[in-house]
Amino acid sequence: YMVPAYWMQLDHLPITANGKVDRRALPQPDAEAKTAEYKAPRTETEQLLADVWQKVLGIERIGISDNFFTLGGDSIKGIQMASRLQQHGWKLEMKELFQHPTIEQISSYVQPADDQPADQGPVEGEVELTPIQRWFFERGFTNPHHWNQSVMLHSPAGFDPEFAGRALSKLMEHHDALRTVYKQKGERMVQYNRGLEEAAVLPEVIHFNESGEELEAAILREANRVQGSIDLSEGPLLNAAIFKTGQGDHLLIIIHHLVVDGISWRILLEDFASGYLQAEKGEAIVLPEKSHSFAEYAGRLKEYAGSKAFAKEIGYWKEIENAASAPLPKDFEARDGRMCHTKTAEFSLSKEQTEQLTTKVHEAYHTEMNDILLAALGFAVKEWTGQEDLLVSLEGHGREDMIDGLNISRTVGWFTSQFPALIQMRHADDTSYQIKQIKEDLRRIPNKGIGYGIYRYLTEEGKQAKPIKTEISFNYLGQFTEMSESGLFSRSSMPSGDQLSPDTEKPNVLDIVGFIEDGVLTMSIVYSSLEFKETTITAVADSFKAYLLQLIDHCLNQDGDEITPSDLGDDDLTLEELDKLMEIF
Repeated sequence: YMVPAYWMQLDHLPITANGKVDRRALPQPDAEAKTAEYKAPRTETEQLLADVWQKVLGIERIGISDNFFTLGGDSIKGIQMASRLQQHGWKLEMKELFQHPTIEQISSYVQPADDQPADQGPVEGEVELTPIQRWFFERGFTNPHHWNQSVMLHSPAGFDPEFAGRALSKLMEHHDALRTVYKQKGERMVQYNRGLEEAAVLPEVIHFNESGEELEAAILREANRVQGSIDLSEGPLLNAAIFKTGQGDHLLIIIHHLVVDGISWRILLEDFASGYLQAEKGEAIVLPEKSHSFAEYAGRLKEYAGSKAFAKEIGYWKEIENAASAPLPKDFEARDGRMCHTKTAEFSLSKEQTEQLTTKVHEAYHTEMNDILLAALGFAVKEWTGQEDLLVSLEGHGREDMIDGLNISRTVGWFTSQFPALIQMRHADDTSYQIKQIKEDLRRIPNKGIGYGIYRYLTEEGKQAKPIKTEISFNYLGQFTEMSESGLFSRSSMPSGDQLSPDTEKPNVLDIVGFIEDGVLTMSIVYSSLEFKETTITAVADSFKAYLLQLIDHCLNQDGDEITPSDLGDDDLTLEELDKLMEIF
C-alpha cells in the first residue's frame, strides 16, 4: 500500500514555517499519470491470472499492475475468479486479493490446490441444516413451498425440450443439493438428500399464439402456476417450463431458495449452457469435477461452531446485540404483512455513473461497493428519520475461506450469510470522514458476517440470546453482465411470475436490493402499501439516489487517495489515531 502508483521529481520539497514538509503545497500530479502503463505477464502464474481476470471481468487485456477492483471487480467476481483458478489446480484466498489487488502483487500468494479431493459420487442421506435454512424454518412462513429463486431465459432459435431436459437432469445429478427434500419429524425439520433415481427433469412445453400485451399476460399466468408447483416434502425442488412463442422460446427455471443462491445460479447457468450444447451435438454431458458437497459443508460448519477460532468472534456479536435503532416512521399500522400488498420503488444510474461507481470512485478511499451504497443509504435514512444509528440486516455470499481443506467453489446450495450491521451516521457533516467510518465499521465485521448465523443457530449461547431486530435488509447482488458466454441464451424480458407466494409474510419492513445489468445499477426498495404511502418511499428512493450521486462526485474530485486502518491490517488502530500519525509523518 505504501508503494507509489506514480512519481514526480521536485527540485526541493516545500517547507512550512515549522520546518516540516508542507503537504498542502505539494503539486498535484498530472491526471494522465494515474493511468498505469500496461505491463505484460512475465510468468506462467501471471499469465494464468491475466487470462482468468479477463474472462471474469470481461476485459480484453489486463496488465499485471491493473487493480482488480478498479477494473470493476467485487467479492462475487473474486469468487468466480477463485473458482476458475481451482479448475486449473490452484487456489487463492479472498483476503489476499483484497490486500494485494494486482496480479503483480497477488501472484506469489497463488498456491497449488491442496484441498482434500471432493468425492465425485452421489450424496444421499440426512444433511445438517445451515444457519440460513434454520432462519427460514424459524420464521414459519405461510406456504413455505412457494419461496423460490428463478430465471427466465430467451432463445430466438428456440429450446429443444429433449436437450433442455437432458441438461437439467444432469444438473440434478451433478449438483446433489438440488435433489433435497424436507420433512417434519416431530419438532425437527429433516433435510434429506435423495439419490440419483430422483434426478430426471422433463420441462413442460406450453405453446402461445398471442402477441404483445396478451402474450405477456398469458405467460405471466402460466409462470405463476409453475412458480407455485413445488412441494418441499415430495420434490423435486427444481421445475422448468418452455414457453414457445412466435418470437422464439422462453425457458423458465425455478428452484426453491432452500437449495440455491445467487452464486449457485452462476454455476448452474454455465453448466446448463455447456450441457445443452453437448446434448445438441449428441455427446454425453460431462461437467467439471465437483467441489465439496453442501452436505459436507453443513457438517463442517457445525464443527466450526465449537472451535476456538470461532469463539474469538462471539464477543463482537454480543456487542452488536446491545445496539439498537428506533423503529422506522410508518404512515400506517398494519397487521397484514403478506407479500400481496408489496410495492416497489426503484431508481437506476446511467451507464457512465455506474462505471464510475464500480471503478474510479473507489480510488479515493480504497472502498468497495457496499461502503459507498450503505453510506448513501445512511444519509437518506438519516434525512428521513433523523436517526444517527441504523441497524441493517446485510446479506453476504457466505462462502468465506475459514474452514481448512474445504473447497466449495463449484458447490450449489443456499450459503447466504445474514447478519446485523450498525450504520453510524454521526459524522454526516463530514462526507470524507463518514465514508471512512462506514468502511471501517464494515471491515470490523468478522469473516464478512458469516459468524452471526453460526452464533445464533449453532451455539447454545446464541440460541438463548435475544434475536437482534432489524427492519431494513440490504443486499447488493453484484454484476450480471452476461447470462451465458456460449451465446445460447439471454435474459428474457417476459414476466417470470411471483417467486414468493403472495400469501407469505414479507421478511422485512423494507427490503433493499441492488444489481448491475447491462452496465446499469438498479436499486429497488420493496415495501408494504399497508404501511407506507407511495410518496414516502419514493422520496426515500430519490434521496438515496441523490446522495449516491453526491458521493460519486465527492470521491472523483478527491486529490490523491487516503488509507484507513483496515488498509494497514490493523484492527486496533482508530481513524483518529491514524490521522494523527499521518500529520506527524
